[in-house]
Amino acid sequence: MLKERGKVFCATILSGSAAGEKCIYTQDEMHGKPLWKEILPELRRVEQTEVVSIGKREIFVELFQEAPRLVILGAGHVSQPVCQIGKILGFDITVVDDREEFVTRDRFPWADRLLCCDFDCLPEEMFGYENTFYVAVTRGHQGDRACARRVLSHPHAYFGMIGSRTKVKITKDALLEEGFSAEKVESMHSPIGLPLGGQLPEEIAVSIMAEIVKEKNRRYTGFADMDVANAVLGGEHGVMLTILSKSGSSPRGTGSKMFLGEGGTSYGSIGGGSIEFTACREAGHVSGVQVKEYDLSAKDASDLGMICGGHVRILFERI
Repeated sequence: MLKERGKVFCATILSGSAAGEKCIYTQDEMHGKPLWKEILPELRRVEQTEVVSIGKREIFVELFQEAPRLVILGAGHVSQPVCQIGKILGFDITVVDDREEFVTRDRFPWADRLLCCDFDCLPEEMFGYENTFYVAVTRGHQGDRACARRVLSHPHAYFGMIGSRTKVKITKDALLEEGFSAEKVESMHSPIGLPLGGQLPEEIAVSIMAEIVKEKNRRYTGFADMDVANAVLGGEHGVMLTILSKSGSSPRGTGSKMFLGEGGTSYGSIGGGSIEFTACREAGHVSGVQVKEYDLSAKDASDLGMICGGHVRILFERI
């Protein structure tokens, strides 16, 4: 799902008779037992990796994301530096325009793919990858409206539209008249970009990509070494340790994982030092799913290899 969609959530129940039950979901797909259906609407309001309470259940939600995609709708002067900066930042880039002479390899050597088509006819395969950032920089409000109509009808990470406030208002009013909700229309970033005061195409491109980077990093995602995933995918059994929450100082954040194989091999890290040593020692006694808490006074923090005091919760799961 992650390779196909680019953005997937996993939810784990932490306590009660259903402790350890999981589901994975996107904005329009879910895999899990029927008990998840009643709380799925609330789960979909969670935007990042964190522990949430829904009803009487405490649930750990994890956000996983693949490499982001950037779709530039319009191939004018601003699009060229947007494409170049986007490639420097590691985006997979598609450039679209309805003028064949504009979408050329000479103009966009940094693009991964070029597409010439009417903005009203953007192909369906362009959508569905949720970790996609769309930038509408067409030559007129008709093109902007066509792009907005298509993008807002699908899950996406970001949609920004260039133009004056008058042009933006005309487009927004038209979309509202067509039946799009006010929430969806207002989710558009328009006028696009952070207000840096730039006038040149390159300066405008910097403001656009700065806003995209800010938006991309707004949601907290956990960290897991690829060795952890490879061990589990390889069929190895053992205990997974995941940081649920922390306060104070810790080398690793919420969502960080460590996997202890039954043969004694460890993969990844939850921070190292004595706290990791203690957690690994306790992992041998885990039979199913458990949550353990570590309250750190200033002295405890020093003893456990932390910089300062705080509170750490760790989820133990036998796999």
